[in-house]
Amino acid sequence: MESSMKVKVDLRNVHETLLLPLWGRAEEAKMKDPVLKDRKAAELVDRIDYDFSKFRSRIRQFQILVLAMRAREFDSITRDFIQRHPRATIVNIGAGLDTTFDRVTNGKIRWYDLDVPQVIRLRSELMPEDREEGVIPKSMFDESFLDDIRKPPDGILFLVGGVLMYFDEARVREFFTMIGRRFPGCEIVFDTIAPAGIRIASRMVKRSGIDGAEMKWGVRRAAGLESWHIGLRLMESYPVGYKTRVFPSWGLFSRILVRLNDVLSWISINHMKMEPENA
Repeated sequence: MESSMKVKVDLRNVHETLLLPLWGRAEEAKMKDPVLKDRKAAELVDRIDYDFSKFRSRIRQFQILVLAMRAREFDSITRDFIQRHPRATIVNIGAGLDTTFDRVTNGKIRWYDLDVPQVIRLRSELMPEDREEGVIPKSMFDESFLDDIRKPPDGILFLVGGVLMYFDEARVREFFTMIGRRFPGCEIVFDTIAPAGIRIASRMVKRSGIDGAEMKWGVRRAAGLESWHIGLRLMESYPVGYKTRVFPSWGLFSRILVRLNDVLSWISINHMKMEPENA
């Protein structure tokens, strides 16, 4: 496709970071032994007018694998939730150019993609929605977005991937409290980076050419969030690559880092439930 026909991206700071996981999933799909095979991500990258080459020279293979493994684990937990709740409501927070819906839908679920207006405009241009109530162009901290979600007929799951670490703990707690107050009993899937890894991850984002996207919130054990006393209860937490088969084609360095993460839990996948008060 000619460059003149590509979609121009005009995003800054944290919003620009949505291009990193998209590019990472596209690159991982080209590998000999991919764990996700997100070919739609590769198609989207080809349609975007943006200099992705700066990622290629600065992002390591291990970091690309982490982005794909995170998506794979979110897919797995979402599929399991849909199996338990065939008419589930799924709310994808900070959706960016995420492609999860196409991989997990059973044709019966109600799905919402939420992001700030400028991101939703880009998403709508690249990925026109053919579903009712498909997008919510609002900040995740704008409580009115909860009014845009119809009463769930069969369980509600919030997906929050690659988002929470960009805010401080007070804002993260505010977000969980807000959705728990409106949807008691909801389930939440989110990823975390250990405090020791936050500075490293921030440097990685800055090295990729994205400024003004400093990460702030790190947590080693998601079980500690139960001490906030807002109803959060841990269902499952594990290192991002813990359930992933490691392939020789990834190379020794990437294989070692994936398994080292299993031990040190730098990056984790967390599945929690927001219990009703006084439950």
